[in-house]
Amino acid sequence: MLIQIILLSVGYAQLYYVKEVINQLTEQECSLKNRIVYGQQKLHHLSGIYFCDSYAKRTCCSQQNLEELKFKWYREQQQAVELSQQCQEIFIKTICSDCDGDIGQQIRVGFCPHYCNQMYQACWNDLFQYDEKSQKLRICYQNDVVCSELRNIVNNGDQFCTSLGYKVNTYTNIDEWIENKYLNLSTTPLCWDSTPSHRIWGTETKLPETKVFTKNKKKSVKEEQQSYLGLYIFAIIVLVAGISIAIVLQKK
Repeated sequence: MLIQIILLSVGYAQLYYVKEVINQLTEQECSLKNRIVYGQQKLHHLSGIYFCDSYAKRTCCSQQNLEELKFKWYREQQQAVELSQQCQEIFIKTICSDCDGDIGQQIRVGFCPHYCNQMYQACWNDLFQYDEKSQKLRICYQNDVVCSELRNIVNNGDQFCTSLGYKVNTYTNIDEWIENKYLNLSTTPLCWDSTPSHRIWGTETKLPETKVFTKNKKKSVKEEQQSYLGLYIFAIIVLVAGISIAIVLQKK
């Protein structure tokens, strides 16, 4: 019985300091500035988006940040040779990583080795080339003269991430990180594995919501056709009803 009480007390203590750490993180400012400058200085919930939406429930990004990331990706796609579906999907996650709240607050820095391996496996048959200006690996463009399959350029996920310009981080002990954070001890940043931070920290602390405002889109041709069809049917019904009433009145 005594052991059960002790274990229960330890459990409650852990739950308490986890909540305390989550509250601290909510008030912590966003600080990543080497790749992106955030319009929001604190965490918030960005709603009404479709690009990077997986990371919008706990993000540092503003609508402008998202537009910049989206433009960057679409520009890459327009210049690039055709990529496999799985490589496109993993690249979108990688580009959107800057909008994850943990990345913005420097809680997670660098990619976990197993995520780098996922990237490598998703893209190893796709074409890449080293960029002469940046000295980094990039997707092969349509006007490039010579490109090679990724598997012929780098041998593993760690090399792939490093060649793209991303750090590789092996630290994954989240329990130790939380304990050190609670005790105000120095903390080594965790690695990022593509898991959205709202799934890690939960949704107990409600973040302020920022809605994305979009201009009213014009109706599609199909929607307009359906609208006209509805009016046309309505007009026919009114016409038939009018004729029927006229016939009935004439008989009287």
